Amino acid sequence: MSCFKKGLDKFLSVFDHTLCFFGVIFYLTFVACVLIQVISRNFLPSAPSWTEESARYSFIYMVGFGCAVAVHRNEFVNVEFLHDALEGRHPMANRVIDLAIKVSLLIFTAYLLVKSVIPFAFIKFPMFSTAMTLPMQYVYFSLVVMFSLMAVAYLCEILNLLLTWNEKEGG
Repeated sequence: MSCFKKGLDKFLSVFDHTLCFFGVIFYLTFVACVLIQVISRNFLPSAPSWTEESARYSFIYMVGFGCAVAVHRNEFVNVEFLHDALEGRHPMANRVIDLAIKVSLLIFTAYLLVKSVIPFAFIKFPMFSTAMTLPMQYVYFSLVVMFSLMAVAYLCEILNLLLTWNEKEGG
């Protein structure tokens, strides 16, 4: 195994654990806010309004981190009829299809990030959230986080695929 491949594997492991850690933190925040909201609505005279917004924002960031984990672990839903048809008979075709799909998704993700997400996320809106009075840029910044992490994950997966490909042909 090459030194670069070992380094990439180590980076992917740290990347995956970091994304999962932040995803779990935002998930637990989401669950806590929803539980506070449910308990307050049922047992208290009034429910705190900040829990609704906090649950929404934590859910948005949880999805942002979770998407990159799904890319890295190859857990997005996809159609595999072409892979199934070529399985066993044309392993090289499967590798080429995987590479083409990951490259096209990386290009699409980078295009979305540069052309729509970043300009939109950094517009100076005079808007603030209702209950917590947070600037809405914090919500829009979650898109920057999501697409940036997805682009890094796709790039790592492409490098991993190419390095694995070279190892299989070389050894």
